[in-house]
Amino acid sequence: MKSDVVARRYARALFELGQEEGKEKQFLDELQTVAQLVNDCEDLRSLLESPLYDITLKRRVLKEVASKISLSAYMMNFLNILLDKDRFPVMGEILDAYKEILDKLTGRVRARVTCATSLNEDQLKQVAQTLSKVVKKEVDVDVIVEPSLIGGMIAEVEGMIYDGSVKTQLSKLTQSLKGEI
Repeated sequence: MKSDVVARRYARALFELGQEEGKEKQFLDELQTVAQLVNDCEDLRSLLESPLYDITLKRRVLKEVASKISLSAYMMNFLNILLDKDRFPVMGEILDAYKEILDKLTGRVRARVTCATSLNEDQLKQVAQTLSKVVKKEVDVDVIVEPSLIGGMIAEVEGMIYDGSVKTQLSKLTQSLKGEI
């Protein structure tokens, strides 16, 4: 089964539980925390994702980690299911699918903005407001820093790409000059 299909199933199940309990946002926060922790800590990721380690050890380590970051019983049960079914490798995709479900419900969209340098809070707000005007929906912005852009940014929202990077402008200028020779 494809990992994106699996991720959507798990995300949908968690989201439906969140709706029943009125904890959709809490589950998102907890899922983000766990995904970030697993992503940042190579040893933890290796332990939880590897089939070489015993499930009892994985559960013990996960329980210890959960107690340190104060996860709800619901999230702990969800993570144990992921362990039992060997689905920890798709944690990031589950998080993305969960965000997508929540965004559809709230009428929000996600934009992926690639910049040459990181953005401060004011710049981030301004980008979000500008994109909101374009797509006529509230926009949450995920920023990726890519120094090779030189300057400017590339925004991808709802399948559309808005490219205002210096790298692209230089490339167009180069093509234009080659065409005139």
